[in-house]
Amino acid sequence: MNKTVLRTLDLLIVIAFISLLYIVIKPQYNQGKINENSCKLQSNMFTVKAGVERYVAFNNGNYPCNLEQIYENLEGLEIPVNPYTNEKMTIYDLVQFKYSVPGDVEDDMLDGVNGIQAGEPGQIGVGFFIPIGKDSIPTKYGIIGFDRNGKPLILEEGKKKRVVVLSG
Repeated sequence: MNKTVLRTLDLLIVIAFISLLYIVIKPQYNQGKINENSCKLQSNMFTVKAGVERYVAFNNGNYPCNLEQIYENLEGLEIPVNPYTNEKMTIYDLVQFKYSVPGDVEDDMLDGVNGIQAGEPGQIGVGFFIPIGKDSIPTKYGIIGFDRNGKPLILEEGKKKRVVVLSG
């Protein structure tokens, strides 16, 4: 064989090896990126919870009634970055909803109240339970995050799946 054929075969072997590495490593890289974004989203949820608790601390134990009050208290903390847009969260990255029963705040079932919510990727949903006749002051809240598909963030523990909910 001449040297040109051998060099061509060597080059094809190197290309095949690199292609094989890509095929093996790419799915693991993609899964790692999904896990990283999920962790960042959970961290953002805890930051929003800290904003709620900061509001409670400065307002005689009363929960905030709207998203503006929460966001104002986030400004005293480090504003989180949306893991899917890589931009600092704004007031529009918070979504408000209401609970009709106090126990719904902690509902982590996939088809439960928190499991059926939807939003844009990286947004944080804040739900309030406001009892009837209590001057429209929330007594409980729940926080959920929306994954890359706009669905609530789900945690898989073995075969069991549940919605990640922070409540207070």
